[in-house]
Amino acid sequence: MNTATPCPPPLPAIASCLWNGHPYRVTTAELGAYVDAHLPALLWDFDIHAERIDPDGSTLDEDDLPPDALHLRVHDCPAFSSGPGAVTHWNDIAGMQITFASKDEPEVLLYTGEHLALDNGGFALSERDGQLWIALNGHCDGMHGPARIEVLAPLTFTTIACGRRDQAQAREHIATVVDPDHYAFECDEYGVARFRPIHTR
Repeated sequence: MNTATPCPPPLPAIASCLWNGHPYRVTTAELGAYVDAHLPALLWDFDIHAERIDPDGSTLDEDDLPPDALHLRVHDCPAFSSGPGAVTHWNDIAGMQITFASKDEPEVLLYTGEHLALDNGGFALSERDGQLWIALNGHCDGMHGPARIEVLAPLTFTTIACGRRDQAQAREHIATVVDPDHYAFECDEYGVARFRPIHTR
């Protein structure tokens, strides 16, 4: 009797970052959020750092090299948000897709030694083995010339920020959009109230 050959498990995805095809090493990829009481909603943000990878033992012309480091950040993007009750766990935003706005209203900024806006692209979120991954691509143009940026990386969730509030005020504030019992309260060195997740699925 013939039995089906089991499929091998999928290979784990590897974080990557490219500038016109030149490889970078992703060193930090964090996801955070803050509560916008006016919407009300959680406004999400990400912060991604990457360092250029150069071939070992090669002499490269610095004039032809892309930037030595990249810093991508999205902040205060109303489209990248979740309304009340939409999120019980940060991975609930898997499946979200955002298209970049025009250069006049950038949603994603790239720092390369100068601040650049990304356009002609976007990003999508997916869940893999319990981790939230971002796949991002876009175009920028600056002192290093025009470039196509591609990023694939898992995002580490950090905290939900609630501004300068005491614990009772912060719990009331966060409760407008998520259940505060899923998060532990803390206060940073600047007096900003933050909630860190304590439950996982």
